[in-house]
Formats: sequence, C-alpha cells, structure tokens
Amino acid sequence: MQHIPEIMKIIEAGLQEDSTKVYNYSNLLIENLIKEEDTRSADKLKKAIKNSKTFSLKLRDEVTAKNIPVDSESRLSLADLEYYSENEVFLSVPEDVLNNLEEYIDLINKSGTLVGEDIRIYRNMLIYGPAGVGKTQAARYISAKTGLPLITVRIDGLISSYLGSTSKNIRTLFDFVSKTPCILFLDEFDAIAKMRDDSQEVGELKRVVNTLLQNIDSISNKVPIVAATNHQHLLDSAVWRRFDYRLAFELPNSAQRSGIVKHFLQWAEVENQVFEILTSMTNGFSGAEIQTFMEMIKTNYLLGKIKGIDEKTLFNLFMKYQTRNSSGKTELPETNVDKKTKFLKMFRQDNPKLFTYRILSNMTGFSTGKISGIIGGTKDGERKVSSC
Repeated sequence: MQHIPEIMKIIEAGLQEDSTKVYNYSNLLIENLIKEEDTRSADKLKKAIKNSKTFSLKLRDEVTAKNIPVDSESRLSLADLEYYSENEVFLSVPEDVLNNLEEYIDLINKSGTLVGEDIRIYRNMLIYGPAGVGKTQAARYISAKTGLPLITVRIDGLISSYLGSTSKNIRTLFDFVSKTPCILFLDEFDAIAKMRDDSQEVGELKRVVNTLLQNIDSISNKVPIVAATNHQHLLDSAVWRRFDYRLAFELPNSAQRSGIVKHFLQWAEVENQVFEILTSMTNGFSGAEIQTFMEMIKTNYLLGKIKGIDEKTLFNLFMKYQTRNSSGKTELPETNVDKKTKFLKMFRQDNPKLFTYRILSNMTGFSTGKISGIIGGTKDGERKVSSC
C-alpha cells in the first residue's frame, strides 16, 4: 500500500495530539499524491484541512510562526530550512556516484512500499571529499528529487560555549526534525562527530558525540540524514557505522569539468574549442572554483571589460583569476612575462595536442619562435633531425 509512512505518522501524531506534526505530514502526503497525478485525493485532503478551523488557519499560523529552534544563550538559529526544485539544482558527478545518489533517492521516494513489507530502510548517507567538489550541492539535489525541504544544521548556532548546551541543542534540533518531513543535512560534520579517543579534546566533546549518536539512532529509519565533511579521517568510528551509504567526492574529471563549463557558459555563443581550452585550463580545479572562474568571465563581459571570449581573453582572465585566488595549481611568479611563461608551459604539458604553438601564441602574444625557445624542442609539425 502506498503512503504508509505518511499515514502512520499522521495517526501517531493524532494520538499524541501533535497538531503541527499532523499538519506537516498531511501536506507531505498531499505533495506526493500530486506527484503521482492523484489530484482528486490531494484536493480532498486540502479541502479537509481548509474546512477545519482548528486545523487550518490557526494551524497554518502556528506552523508559519513556528521557527526552527534556537540556541538558548546566543539566540542563533540551529538550522536553516530551504526548498529546492529539480530545475534549479545543477550537479556534475561521475556516473557511479550519480547512480548511488539516484538509488538513495529512489529508496526515499518508494519508502512506503518497503515499510509495508517490513523492510529496514537505510536512510543515512555520508559524503566526504575536498572542499568545493559538490557535497552540499548533492544534498540539495536529494532534496529537490524527493520534494522534501532541506534542513541544514548551522554549526555556529549548534555549538555553544556553555557546558552541556551543545548536547541540549542537538536533542532539541533532532526532536524538531522528527516532527518535520525533511532531509536533515549535517554539513561540516567533523565539527560535532570527532573521534572520542582524541587526547586533545575535552570530555565535553565526547559527550556531544554520544548525544549525536543517540539522536541519530532515535530517528533512524524515519528521517533521511545526509552528512558531509572535508575531514573524514577525524570522524569517530562509531559515526561511520551509522551511515549505510558512503560516497567519496573527488576533484572533477575532464568530462565533469566540461559539463560544468558548458552549464555556466550557456549564455555565451562560443566555439567548441573555447570549451575545450577551458576544460583543460581548469584541470585541478574544484567544481566551486570552476564556477567562480566562469562567473568571473561573465561579470567581465556584462561590465563591458571584454567583448568576446577568445584565446587571449581566456588567458588574461585566467592569470587574473590565479592572482586573485591563492588556491590555484601553482605559485605565481612576480612579473607578467614570467606568469605567461609558467602557464604556457603548464598548459602545453597538460595537453600538447590542444595547446599548439599557434594557440599559445594567440594566448600570450609571444611568437611561435619564442614559445619554441621557452618550451624547448621543435615547433608543431616539424621533424626533429638527428645530429648523428
């Protein structure tokens, strides 16, 4: 039978006289019915809610006014709540990673069938890898594909300087989440899930990890939890066991970089060679860094600083980006000529077939003869004659 989880939650909340929870799960059921094009049943439920004075206007006001819990001392919110639609979340990951994400999403979307068969549902996913590789975007993608709001934990609000308050905040937040259909996203997860045998940490952190584990267990099989970290080596071993899905995200490969470049430059009319140059030029960049570079190109175009996107423009903007961002692939030399020399060597080494002497000449303004002298060897198309 479809929608057993929602129906069970509505019944459970009704028995507990928890009107907020009844309202939230009723609306989730309505959304799922609409997705399945069962508008007749959805309209009936909407009408039932609308016609109930004690369960409609009053409850709507209550839910609207009901804020996500805050830290009792700082009054900072413990989390942010956001909604995402499928067409506003762009995600570029390898096929095997995407397949795992889709399997996880399918599990959430079809959980009603599995619950009816008394099958345990694995709802926890841990995503780890370097900064800027799409971990947060993956959480948004899951939210968009399931139609569930994304509740992102705010570490600055959750962690308190007062003894015992952090554990209290965790319990408060998880209690709120248990009553709200959502995807719970624990970003910067290592901040609250560090190894308990770390000699540098005080007893308070160990109590925090214990509280976290207990609360993860308390909503296990009920609320999907997605956690993300750049420092997976810091996580407590018991934390790993709570996550049945574990995905490693890495720096984007050539195919991913190409997809990201084309997505963020779809506004521009450029030749395929420009996309190829940008794909190779951003080797070693994270997805976030590529997006920043593409936005830099667009900003310069909109402000009239560039008229089009050719080889020379790309090279100049690349040098400007590297100067502005210390996370590039190489340390920057002092002079402009040295910068050009360093980068043209790097491009040629990475992709000699694409970065011909002619293209490197167009980029830098150097003659092909000078480029030959810088790189060493023969020009493109020339045969090297033996001195024997």
